[in-house]
Amino acid sequence: MTRELWMGRGARILPPVVLVAALVAIWGWSAATGLLPRWLLPGPGAVLHEFDVSRAVLLKHAQVTATEALGGCAIGSVLGVAAAMVMTLVAPLRQTLYAYALASRALPLIVFTPVLVIVVGRGIVPVMVIVSVTTYFPVFLGMMRGLERSNPDRMELLYSLSASPTQILWKVQLPSALPYLFAALKVAASTAFVNALVTEWIAANAGLGYLVMVSGQYFRLPLMWAAIFSAALMTLALLGLILLAERLAGRWTQQATEV
Repeated sequence: MTRELWMGRGARILPPVVLVAALVAIWGWSAATGLLPRWLLPGPGAVLHEFDVSRAVLLKHAQVTATEALGGCAIGSVLGVAAAMVMTLVAPLRQTLYAYALASRALPLIVFTPVLVIVVGRGIVPVMVIVSVTTYFPVFLGMMRGLERSNPDRMELLYSLSASPTQILWKVQLPSALPYLFAALKVAASTAFVNALVTEWIAANAGLGYLVMVSGQYFRLPLMWAAIFSAALMTLALLGLILLAERLAGRWTQQATEV
């Protein structure tokens, strides 16, 4: 049984590891043969060396970006879940605001960054606001979709037992929404650091996005790529935490998916 378990885990882990190794090998070969100019994409060795010599700078800016991305993602997620639950409990509010929430999703929020800079100045706040808003929409829409897909038989049973709307929400609708919520959180997490980096180009004086912009301007390409890979690693770490939370919530998820 243990052997089969380890073989199953190996079958899941091995393909992405092989893919990453192959991509790094192709990258190194392209840099060594001059297929890609070094001023555009330095070799893996140069980037790893930059990680070593510039680790203090990278850590300093990574802490800023992590604060913006994680803080914004947390705020947007909490607001998205809360708004979906309130609209589920208050039908008139949902009928009034749900369509506006869908329509506002089409707005290119990044264009409002200069306005935020004028109002609150440069720094963490405008970046966190943009990340919060861009996180809010997928979480809100995913949560609403999950709450709408609740088991009608269970809801009818609780109605017959004179359960309140709040009790039905906690006992049936919220567990049913968990798979949709975690799917939305994965989408939000995969874009949180990207949105933070892009916003930092306009609204920040620190952070990995700011470091990417400055190092690119001074043609320090190894440092630029080291900053990009740092953001990618933090994104993977955040996705890993969400996957872990999804497993810990497996009891509710299983309850929600049973027929």
